[in-house]
Amino acid sequence: MPWSASARPGAARRRRAQAGATSLEFALVGSILLSLLLGSIEMGRYMFTVELVRVAAAEAVRLTTLRGSQNLNAGTAACSGLSGNLSGAGHRTPFLDANELEVTMSGCTTAGGITTVSIAVEYPFSFAVPFFGTTSRPVSETARAVFH
Repeated sequence: MPWSASARPGAARRRRAQAGATSLEFALVGSILLSLLLGSIEMGRYMFTVELVRVAAAEAVRLTTLRGSQNLNAGTAACSGLSGNLSGAGHRTPFLDANELEVTMSGCTTAGGITTVSIAVEYPFSFAVPFFGTTSRPVSETARAVFH
């Protein structure tokens, strides 16, 4: 004889109660999974921004080396004009806002025909989802250009 709902008293009521428990379990597990997903996306964005700031620092080193070499070829001191803000370093990083990218050259020294320039790059990173406490955190990178 096949089983039916009428043969088992209370079966329909148990199924309804179990459906409520399933919804509760999904709410608990789903919120954790959604938090992990959003956190992974945010960390990916942060790591991408860090890499773009490194690319901007490498581009700044290249530009500084070119400008210093042009100074030497023109017969002027290598350090002339190699301090302050450096424009043009953000052109190879299209995903960064060039207006917010700060590239600064400092400490140009020449000793024994070798010129060294320190370069600092800073970019403000803003989290889209404020999971990590603060919504804005600067990403910075320093580099050194050496040429002769």
